[in-house]
Amino acid sequence: MTFDFEAARAALRDARRNARAIDPVPDAWVPPDLAAAIRLQRAVAGDIGAVRGWKVSAVTPAQQRALGLHAPFGGPLLAPVVHESGATLARSHFVRPRIECEFAFELARALPAREGLWSRDEVASAVGAMRLGIEIVDSRIRPGSPLNLEVADVLNNGAYIAGRRIGDWRDVRCGDVRIALERHAPATRTTIATGDGRAVLDGDPFGAVVLLANLKPFVGEGLPAGTLVTTGSCTGAPDVPGPGRYEADFGALGRVSVTFED
Repeated sequence: MTFDFEAARAALRDARRNARAIDPVPDAWVPPDLAAAIRLQRAVAGDIGAVRGWKVSAVTPAQQRALGLHAPFGGPLLAPVVHESGATLARSHFVRPRIECEFAFELARALPAREGLWSRDEVASAVGAMRLGIEIVDSRIRPGSPLNLEVADVLNNGAYIAGRRIGDWRDVRCGDVRIALERHAPATRTTIATGDGRAVLDGDPFGAVVLLANLKPFVGEGLPAGTLVTTGSCTGAPDVPGPGRYEADFGALGRVSVTFED
């Protein structure tokens, strides 16, 4: 069956704009390979808005083998859906939102594309700050869909909430940071998820930034200054059960929050 790139592009773009699920997805809309998925991802992202940052997934060899991959993969965080801590979002703007607590890193200097790989020290010198973050994971396609389709759907990103900047991030032992996700609703406070920094590369979330900087099929011309790179959930991905204020408590590092309204 011939891959219908333009139909798939329009469907994914409109589903994102209208918070609508595509179910079922016609076979002709599924990218036949990762290269086609990346092309479609770029086209859909370009239709929505500028790229503010990136998320990176499948960062370990075991995760890659389980998915039949040989390298990590990434998805853009689009400027229209990147917010500062304390933002209020409408639940109706999402299809099936879930919430993740993450470490992110913000570049102070660009990491442009080049022939050789960026070293860990070079990437570290480009980082301006660590940021605490909440990703709202949302998918316009059915759970369990082909990986190429998830890549094309901007890797299931719905929104991103960026918290405080931590300039002395090299001194933070991320693996020791305990994190709790709380829901504050009228007269109630409930902990809905817990975890710690060991969930990402055994306590080295910065390592995911190095992987992304060298992920040329996705990042193309490189990462400009100001790019926000989020590194994966430390607390799983529980559903958003209803309206309320959701706070990710990173202990001494601080908190980041988002409020959902009906």
